[in-house]
Amino acid sequence: MHSIGSGRSLHELGEFLYSVVVLCLAFVGMGGVVYHCIAPVGVFAPWLGRLWDRHPGFALLVSTGLVVMVLAARGNAMTLRPRKGSNDMPLYVFVALGTFFAARLMLTGML
Repeated sequence: MHSIGSGRSLHELGEFLYSVVVLCLAFVGMGGVVYHCIAPVGVFAPWLGRLWDRHPGFALLVSTGLVVMVLAARGNAMTLRPRKGSNDMPLYVFVALGTFFAARLMLTGML
């Protein structure tokens, strides 16, 4: 088997590059979903704009609640142990979305 660098095989290098590509596509998928949700013409932007115009105090309360929820969920996610046989489906959903968004960006110039 061919060897490069400090005794690493080409197979290990290929596995590493594959992992990096999958991770990058997952991040592009997550970023694309977030962008399409909160962009000026996104899913939630018109609703949030109307809420802020009509009830700024309530909008601030909702925003604070969302931040607290995210922080609490993050804290729980860090302390929980993964179940045996955990599912990788969410990762691959974001990889598929990332592939879609990356292809769309290259073909049309739009995310």
